[in-house]
Amino acid sequence: MKLKLIIGILGVFILFMLGRSFKDYSEINILATSDLHGFMPYQLTSHIKDEKSKNKNTILVDAGDFLDFGKPGSDMSRYCFDKFSINQANRKYTELPIAKEMKDAGYDTVVLGNQEFLYSTKDQVDDLVSDLSKQGIDVLSANTYKKNGDNYVKPYEIKTVTTSKGTVKIGILGLTIKAIDQRYEKLANGKEKIMTYELKDLKGINGSLYMNDLVKEAKIWVPVMKKDKPDIIIAVVHCGEKEKNEKVQGNRIQDLAQEVNGIDAIVAGHSYKHFDQHDYTNKAGENVIVTQPGQNGEAISKINFKLEKKDNKWVIADKSSKVTKFEKDDEDKNFDMLNRKVTDTSVELSKKYNGRECKNFSLKDLTPFDWDKLYVFDTNTSPEKIYKNIGYKWRDIKKSQDDDTIQMIFMNKGKVACYLYGYKKTLFTDFRFDKSEFKDGILTIYPNDNDKFNITSNQLRFTLKLNHVK
Repeated sequence: MKLKLIIGILGVFILFMLGRSFKDYSEINILATSDLHGFMPYQLTSHIKDEKSKNKNTILVDAGDFLDFGKPGSDMSRYCFDKFSINQANRKYTELPIAKEMKDAGYDTVVLGNQEFLYSTKDQVDDLVSDLSKQGIDVLSANTYKKNGDNYVKPYEIKTVTTSKGTVKIGILGLTIKAIDQRYEKLANGKEKIMTYELKDLKGINGSLYMNDLVKEAKIWVPVMKKDKPDIIIAVVHCGEKEKNEKVQGNRIQDLAQEVNGIDAIVAGHSYKHFDQHDYTNKAGENVIVTQPGQNGEAISKINFKLEKKDNKWVIADKSSKVTKFEKDDEDKNFDMLNRKVTDTSVELSKKYNGRECKNFSLKDLTPFDWDKLYVFDTNTSPEKIYKNIGYKWRDIKKSQDDDTIQMIFMNKGKVACYLYGYKKTLFTDFRFDKSEFKDGILTIYPNDNDKFNITSNQLRFTLKLNHVK
């Protein structure tokens, strides 16, 4: 009798727990990156597509500092090289390459970081915002203003997600660190001091834009957002957490989380850290979670909200955040090693030859990884032809833009060992070949066979010019 009673109680308990486990929640996911600095790694974009395929109720945001050179030789490196090299008075408009890449990856919203303003003119920032907007990506920064007091870009955005239980409204507030630039400057007494500059101080901006304190602005804009009745409010902020002995001024995530009521979660950035979740309590006694996804696309944060309907209103039953870090594959590691080897070799050859050409240098001696075949593709070779020649599609590649780009693939035992694609002036090597060497648009090089090059070092840029020896 006792056994039956125990079994009965256990059965009721199990059913109760199962009921809780399988409660009919609606789940909303927020994927977040920050400080991409021009990098859009294949591992990152693949992960995003996988996450979005698992849950269509997924929003993708970035917390700023997406503008930078990125991977050597990349389209972003070319964009930044031209942007910073051309005389500003004679500059020509060039579309921001990462805008298209972010659209293809599925980004919904980005926030302006300090990097988007540094070393730029107001016109260049305008173009950047326009390029992203043309791709259907919202650009936010609630505390950035024009000289006349109008918002420079949208302060926030309300996104709607349709679930099986109804529509969920998600408010996204964008904020940017007020301390736009910090650098050491020498004082009259010879000592150095860290100087902090605001947006209005930047030479290229020339006082046409300014920023207010992000915490004060959040206190203004969250109540405004509430009028749109969002079910969730997320702050995506280009700003780090405040820590003891913090040298970088303006990192105010802790203050934002604790002082501003109504924010459910915060995506942090700027300080290059990555952490799953830090919990804070605001003045209303509500839990606020904070996550930060590192830099250069090395990781991504995922904030998960479980919502349930109560009295015909959405209630957050649970929320959590986690960071997924990506390991570089061997191909990317080989690329980085080759970059370092070229730099070291450039210094060595400059000392030894003093700018003179080094004859018959074996490419095998320059490469710090194993390879048994190198394919050099003509500028106009299509990605489809490259995949066919390699034997498989290992990543999404692009067609070369013009004769200033390189497209080379090192193979080892039938697999890609290293992929060199990019703009010669920003790739660390300038390979040169005679067009007569190509057969059907392809030149095949084998180690210790036809891998000899005459090399000239450019020590000022730590690069090498390699002329293939026929």
